[in-house]
Amino acid sequence: MALYTTKTLLLLAAIYAGGNASTLPKANEYSSPDCTGALNYGHHSAFLTNVNMDATSHSVYLATPDDTYEWVAWSGANCGGTKWGALPNECNNLDRAVAGRITCVSLTQK
Repeated sequence: MALYTTKTLLLLAAIYAGGNASTLPKANEYSSPDCTGALNYGHHSAFLTNVNMDATSHSVYLATPDDTYEWVAWSGANCGGTKWGALPNECNNLDRAVAGRITCVSLTQK
């Protein structure tokens, strides 16, 4: 059985308690700069915490399970490197939303 941090387990419990798929975290990647066109990679799961962005993706549509969580942008793979801060629950351009290219996003509790 995989080991989970307390934060991850609390997030999972909060999501399952709601019982609504629309409350699941979402980080959907698009090759376009404005989240239009075909989905490049879809990430919509109760188990999302860190999501590495594909090199061919240029935007990501983000949604949190509720307002106690936020997506945070990172410069490095696996959410390492420079932490650029919180992103809004909407379409975010991976190349221009912050000081450099967003390589990873992490779901964190505020």
